[in-house]
Amino acid sequence: MYDLLFSPGRIGSLTIPNRIAMTAASASLSQPDGTMTEDMLAYYEARARGGVGLIITEMVCVDEARGVLFPRELNAAREENIPSFRRLADRVHPHGTKIFAQLFHPGANADPKLNPGDLISASPARGKKRGQARAATVEELEAIAEQFGQAARRVKESGFDGVEVHAGHHYFLHSFLSPVTNHREDQYGGRLENRTRILRQIVEAIRRTCGADFPLMFRVSLEEYIGKDGYHADTGIKICQMLEGWGVDAINVTASGTDSKLSQSVEPMYYPQGWRKHLAKAVKGTVSIPVLSVALIRDPAYAEKLLREGVLDFAGSVRAHLADPNWAAKARTGKEEDILPCISCMACFAKYEEAGHITCAVNPETGYEAQLPPLSQDGAGRLVVVLGSGPAGLEGAWVAARRGFRVVLFEKSRHLGGQLRLAMATPRKEKIGWLLDSLLRRCRRAGVDLRTGWAPTEEELRALAPYAILDATGGRPAVPASIQGVEESPLVCTPVEIITGQLDLREESIVVVGSGMTGLETAEILSDRARNNAVLVLEAAPRVAPGVYGSNRNGVTWILEGNNVVLLCNRTLTKVGRDRIWFTDSQTGEEYVYPCDRVVLALGTAPARPYGEGVLEALCPTVLRVGDAAQGGQIWDAVHAGYRAARSL
Repeated sequence: MYDLLFSPGRIGSLTIPNRIAMTAASASLSQPDGTMTEDMLAYYEARARGGVGLIITEMVCVDEARGVLFPRELNAAREENIPSFRRLADRVHPHGTKIFAQLFHPGANADPKLNPGDLISASPARGKKRGQARAATVEELEAIAEQFGQAARRVKESGFDGVEVHAGHHYFLHSFLSPVTNHREDQYGGRLENRTRILRQIVEAIRRTCGADFPLMFRVSLEEYIGKDGYHADTGIKICQMLEGWGVDAINVTASGTDSKLSQSVEPMYYPQGWRKHLAKAVKGTVSIPVLSVALIRDPAYAEKLLREGVLDFAGSVRAHLADPNWAAKARTGKEEDILPCISCMACFAKYEEAGHITCAVNPETGYEAQLPPLSQDGAGRLVVVLGSGPAGLEGAWVAARRGFRVVLFEKSRHLGGQLRLAMATPRKEKIGWLLDSLLRRCRRAGVDLRTGWAPTEEELRALAPYAILDATGGRPAVPASIQGVEESPLVCTPVEIITGQLDLREESIVVVGSGMTGLETAEILSDRARNNAVLVLEAAPRVAPGVYGSNRNGVTWILEGNNVVLLCNRTLTKVGRDRIWFTDSQTGEEYVYPCDRVVLALGTAPARPYGEGVLEALCPTVLRVGDAAQGGQIWDAVHAGYRAARSL
């Protein structure tokens, strides 16, 4: 069915069994010294077992004095780490998968707390970890090129099949390529030939240490997307042509980086599949070596299409394989409908601090492969009742059914999906529908009895005599009683009424209180120019969308700015009247009055608890509350809670 996708491909002297590549993303599963843990080995082996042709590891440190980005980062700067890397190669190779190490230097973006030496960049710069970097000296650059060469030798000696050098995303090597960050006047600045000098030195160093036949790939941001001062695809193409001329075996085409507000390197949900395929196609049309690109590929049919159109030679993705490590195997066996879909929600990165490593919103097992035993089959037909069909309820239902429980799910509305349906109705969130479709398909195949339009009474639940109840009844919009007049004012409404279209507000002055994603998306709907509303957003915190991942926030705020939405931070709503509101500046204590036609409270959710307190516990000895029924959260929180609850039964 996917003849090209599952045909062998070559990078240099290496034959790769298919055209599917798992690209690099920092998993942070290693030991503090950069060696392998069983968590790391199991994480990569799961993707190899799942059929990917090529794995490119997360970033691998080559300079531990000033080149460390994360606390638990793979480290090829030490001779004693060679046996550890060999363990990973030995776990991947039996499955037929090839593996490259991504050699990397963060430059100004290194974490100053993790690096004993000065941070360095092409020119003085401040990094995303708030470190201040100075310009690297010529002697340091020559040493760094040699460090790349020695790191490549170490991973080659460990049995790896090749290396990828990361020269994109505004890290150290990219800082030389970009005229925005390279202001040097020596042999490493000015003309493109000089700005690429460090790349050529690294190629030469790797060839000296590893030989001409060791596969070498470079990852290049073809287009910076940072405005007129950055370089564009014409320059990016020329860089790729130069790399080919120096003997590089393949190009991994990416875009943008840490300095780009809209995050074109790791795209959030609002980007369509394949939006930047033109960049890969441009490189493939101007070089003769293989081209790999991520191109936001989510389904195998689209990957096959890009291969047939000559856009690329290898279909790369990391998040698709985080969501489903068996992505390739399911595609090969015609079970693509069973693929757990990546919805580009960014939780894999947004939840790093909370989880301590890579995770996935749609697959709660990602990052925990070594810790989770096989799902026990001990349900023995005992009845589990699930109340509610949001992401927590559906995940809990299908996992419990897989364990052999008899599962009956009740949904009070006529449509399954709960909060997922509400989220799908906000702008550019269609991909959430992929998750809903997948969860429903899994539930039906697992034999879950799905009953819609039915909120069972206490008597009905008692008659069922369930072994356990998963309370996934969700939440309701929070209406804080501390805000004077909020319950009496005719001005007050909730995001639900706006998103579902119950209220079609036009030509009004509207205040949205709360700048989480729900508040911002509600403001976007209201500020559509066809509605002719004036929209003001109030946020009590010092910054917009506190706790929201940057690229998700930025994707909405740039639209709000264009729609003339006013965003005020450090503002706390204190009173709502019949035609105006009062709020205070938390920094100065000064109070303001603002006349308006409508107030939308986007202040999160509170558990709905439709059965009241203690009622379900009186009916069943095991009641597990999941999702918003326990505490307001995001898709990641709900899915993980449903999964954990079903495993704990």
